[in-house]
Amino acid sequence: MARQWISAETESKEEDFRGHLKMHVDICKSIIRGNRWAAPSYLYVDLYAGPGDLEFQGHEFPGSPVIAREILTRAGMKHEAVHFEQDIDVAGQLMERLWLPQSLTDTWSDEAELAEVHAESCQIGFPRWLGRRGRQPNRFGIVYADPIDDEIPHELLNRAADIIPRVDLLSYVAANQYKRRRGGDLSRQGYTNRPLLSDHVNAVDKKFALIRKPRGANQYTFILWSNWGNLPDWRRRGFHRLDSEIGAQIMDELDLTQKQYKEKVNTPLPFEREPYRSYAEYLRHPKFLKIRAEVFKRAAGICERCGTRPPTEPHHLRYPPWGTFDVPENMIAVCHQCHCDIHGKAA
Repeated sequence: MARQWISAETESKEEDFRGHLKMHVDICKSIIRGNRWAAPSYLYVDLYAGPGDLEFQGHEFPGSPVIAREILTRAGMKHEAVHFEQDIDVAGQLMERLWLPQSLTDTWSDEAELAEVHAESCQIGFPRWLGRRGRQPNRFGIVYADPIDDEIPHELLNRAADIIPRVDLLSYVAANQYKRRRGGDLSRQGYTNRPLLSDHVNAVDKKFALIRKPRGANQYTFILWSNWGNLPDWRRRGFHRLDSEIGAQIMDELDLTQKQYKEKVNTPLPFEREPYRSYAEYLRHPKFLKIRAEVFKRAAGICERCGTRPPTEPHHLRYPPWGTFDVPENMIAVCHQCHCDIHGKAA
């Protein structure tokens, strides 16, 4: 029977996962072989593993644990695979699937040493696993988080980034779920403390990131974080560097509602003659003051970040191009404490 979280987009997701993992394994294989200081075993961690085999509308296809096993086995790499699945029954199915011989040459001992399945949530099990292993600064591999409709487990990913810094991080998430949670708060109480998707993407402590163009009504996307500066794009499948112009546009599309995105895309070009000569003059301009007033009216006397103190200052989510003006969706009204927190300053 198809699981509730499996949709028409799932098989496409698994194919994207297959392609990206294969590219990643090939790159790491060459690095490991060419550097004696590199740990010889590739690490694959699946935080939301599932049963291994998936099915949608009568069509069966492999899930991420099985795909990873196939790719790593064919690559001939020494590797370690660790899986977390909190549903005990599903974890049992995964154990059977991963330890089922795939050929006449496979033996129980071959696979038992490669596949490690933990019947517990990744929030509990993964920190414990990391603690037992300790720092592994020369380990290469990937940690995969597929929380489906939940938020990116950025704190868990940061724990991995600290202990296994050369292991890259990959997550698959529905951007529209972030927008729905924020929109629900705004409609009920007029403000929201919930994060934007970009807040969690930027909260992961890695130097670089790739992001995939969204797909489906829920705007499903992949994000890959790495400390490797030569991280390649994978444009054929819609992946772009987050620090590129296209990557920034994708992030805006995932963060903003259709109305907000349209307003930002249609931001007018700079005036032929600039209406202000400095940022201080911009803040005193009647047009900015009018927009500022709209933002504070929307806040209704409550800081749009903490939801407890009265707002005193506007904060730009994104600065408009020089020579243009803000739109209300690009600013929030915040209290002085929150404004200092956002910019990392003492109140």
